[in-house]
Amino acid sequence: MEVVSVEPGKVKVQFKVEEEHLNGHGTLHGGYTSFLTDLISTLALMTTGNGNPGVSTDLSVAYMRSAKLNEIITIDADTLKTGKLLTFSTVDFRNEAGKLIAQGKHTKFVGGGASS
Repeated sequence: MEVVSVEPGKVKVQFKVEEEHLNGHGTLHGGYTSFLTDLISTLALMTTGNGNPGVSTDLSVAYMRSAKLNEIITIDADTLKTGKLLTFSTVDFRNEAGKLIAQGKHTKFVGGGASS
């Protein structure tokens, strides 16, 4: 994976779909896409100056197209809003033609303090 750009609340990365990223149908595995939604949106959150990476409260991914072996995928994560307790992010996965293949949405609890 290669970081393409970073700015406050946003991260763009690219990766090549390799054999270990595939499902049984020979396309990018949905579980891997979900993992990347979590990882890259958390990286984008960390660029906002919030030192707390938080914990996931909700994560979803909508799959529009498949990605095949050796395709280059661009992932754009955008921190939409960070409040006192929650942060909201979107993560777009695009193929080399710029077509949206998946979109993730991620909500994290970032509030401080211990709970009982």
